[in-house]
Amino acid sequence: MAGQISPEAALLRVLITGEGYGLDLTRRVREWTNGRLMLDDEVFYQAVRVLEEQGLVESYMSEPTGQRGGQPRRYYKLTAAGQRAALEVLTASLTGQT
Repeated sequence: MAGQISPEAALLRVLITGEGYGLDLTRRVREWTNGRLMLDDEVFYQAVRVLEEQGLVESYMSEPTGQRGGQPRRYYKLTAAGQRAALEVLTASLTGQT
């Protein structure tokens, strides 16, 4: 990963490999950037809100599970437009244009 990447672009990049929930996605961003980009809760949720407003990401609540005391978890996934945007981010990261 060359150069700086925005939290939104980083989330698109990791979501191309599959949907995820908040802590999972922040961990995946940290791993992909080798610790150079670490999203705290505020930055994560602001970036997700921007992506949802742009129609690139959508969220849904999981079924409640015993692991979380019966609480559902919010998952995020790419929309069709988000998949196209994520491919652009991936291509840019592979060619060093981030």
